[in-house]
Amino acid sequence: MTGEALVRRLWPVIGLLLTGGLPVRASEAPGVEPLALTCTVSVPAQPRRIPPDIYGVAGAPLHVLTNACMPLNRWGGNTACRYNWRLGNVWNTGSDWFFENVAVEPNAWQKFLERAERSGCRALVTLPLIGFVARDAQSCSFSVRKYGPQQRTDPYRPDTGNGVRPDGSPLTGNNRADASVVADPAFVAEWIVQMRKEFPRLFAEHRILFALGNEPMLWNVTHRDVHPDPVSYDEYLERFTAMARAVRQAAPEATIVGPELWGWPAFSQSALDRDTKSSRDRQRHNNEDFLPWFLRQIREIERQTGERLLDVVTVHFYPQADGVNSGSIDSRATALRLETVRSLYDPAYRDPSWINDRVELIPRLRRWVAQCCPGLKIGITEYNWGGEDDISGAMALADILGVYGREGLDLACYWLYPKLGSPAALAYALYRNADGAGAAFGDQLLDVTLGGAPEARANVSLYAARSETPPVVTIVAINKSALPRAVRLSCKGIAITTGTGYSITAVTNAIQSMVPPPPVQDGAAQLMLAPRSICHLRFPEQP
Repeated sequence: MTGEALVRRLWPVIGLLLTGGLPVRASEAPGVEPLALTCTVSVPAQPRRIPPDIYGVAGAPLHVLTNACMPLNRWGGNTACRYNWRLGNVWNTGSDWFFENVAVEPNAWQKFLERAERSGCRALVTLPLIGFVARDAQSCSFSVRKYGPQQRTDPYRPDTGNGVRPDGSPLTGNNRADASVVADPAFVAEWIVQMRKEFPRLFAEHRILFALGNEPMLWNVTHRDVHPDPVSYDEYLERFTAMARAVRQAAPEATIVGPELWGWPAFSQSALDRDTKSSRDRQRHNNEDFLPWFLRQIREIERQTGERLLDVVTVHFYPQADGVNSGSIDSRATALRLETVRSLYDPAYRDPSWINDRVELIPRLRRWVAQCCPGLKIGITEYNWGGEDDISGAMALADILGVYGREGLDLACYWLYPKLGSPAALAYALYRNADGAGAAFGDQLLDVTLGGAPEARANVSLYAARSETPPVVTIVAINKSALPRAVRLSCKGIAITTGTGYSITAVTNAIQSMVPPPPVQDGAAQLMLAPRSICHLRFPEQP
C-alpha cells in the first residue's frame, strides 16, 4: 500500500486528530475521498530573506507583544496624527468622534517606547505632518455655543458638534486655535531629540521608524477642522521634504516611512483632483499617478543634494468588497474574504469591489520603486481583512502573511492586533509562536510548486521557508475548502525527517499538536489537510 493510499484509508482517524479529537461532519471527511495534490519545495535560485517586520501590529500591549513574539508595533491612526507630545496625554479625534480633544494615558509616548524596549520589538511612530496637534484635553473644534446648532453632538459633551449644520452643509471658517496648536518640523524635531535622550538604546539598535503623517489625501475629510483644503501634489511634497529633513537632522540613523496613503484612489490621485472632480492637478504634473510622481521627486532631490529623505514606501489597504472588512461570516462574505487576498499579488485578478481593477498591490509597489526611486523598501502599514472571530478571518490572515513573505514585502502592520484567543490570533501565532516556546515560520524563503488537478489545488495555499537555528524546513498549509485535501510533499535539494506539527480548524479554539506528526518516508511527507484548517509543520533537515 502506498503512503498516499495509507493516508486516505486512515483519513477518518487523521481527521479527528487534526480537529482536536472532535468529530467532523460526515459530508467533509469520512465519506469523502480527499482530492490529492503534490507539493515540491526547493531552494530558490536567488535566496531571499523574509523580513520579520512583515508581522507587525499596531497599539499592542506588552503581554501581546511578548506572548506572540511580535517584531514591530505601530503608533498610528487618525488620532496619532494630532498627538501633542509635550503634554503627553492628549490628541484630537478628528471626524471619527466630533473633532474633540481627548485625554489618553499620561506619558503615552514614553509608555509605548517602553513596551518596545521591554519586548525587544521595533517601534513605528507616526509623527504629526498635518501642522497642528491638540492644545489640551477638553477643547473641541466645533462648539455649538460658538458656531451654532449642528446635526449631531457628542452625547457626553453636548457643546461638541460634528461640524455639520442642521441643513447638512459643513461648517467652515472655524478658528483652528479653538482646539489646536501649531506643530511644525521644529516641534517634531524637538520630540525626536527627547526620544533619543530617554531611549538611546532603541536608536542605537535601529529599532525606531518614523512615519510622516497619516493618510494625507483624507486630511480635508478626517481633519477638516485644521486642514479644510484638499492636499495637492505640491503641498504634500513640500510638507514631506521639510519634515523629512528635520527628522534626518534629529535622528540620522532612524528609518523614515511614507507617504502612508489611505487606499487605492490615493495611489494615483491627489485629494485636490478628487474633490474638484477634475484632473488639473495631475495634468500639471506630467499627467502621472501621484505615488510614482512623488517617488520621482524624492529620487531627484537625492540626486541633486545627496539627501535620502525616504527609506520605505508605505500605503494602507483594506478590502472594499461588501462584508469583508467586518465581522460578517455569511457565506458570501467569507468567500470574498478568502478570495480578495489575491488583490495583494495576482496581476490577473480584478478586485470585485468598486475598485473594479487589477490591484496587484505588492508587485505594483515594487515596479513603481524600481522605475522611480530604486533601492527603497515597500510596506503596507495598515490592513485588516475582518472576520477575526471566525476561521475565515484566520485563514485570510494566514494567507496574507504567507503572501507578504513570498512576494517580497518589507514591512506590514495589522490594524490593530488580533484579539487574544481569537482564531485570527491563533493564525498569527502559527507564524510567530506555534508551540508557545518560540517556534516560528522560517526566515529564508523556499520556492513552492503545487501539482495535481485544478480542483485539487483550488482553495489550498502553501508557504515554505527554512530557519538555520535549528536547521528546519517550516511549512504553513491552508485548506480553505470544506473538504479535506491529501498532499504529498517532497523537497528538492533538501533532506527532511519527521518532525512536529500544529494546527487550527473551524472546530478548535486553540492550537493543537498533530499527534502523530505527518510521517516522512523516502524524503517525502504525507499530509492530510482537514477542512477549513491551517497547519504549521516543522521538518528537521538532515545533513
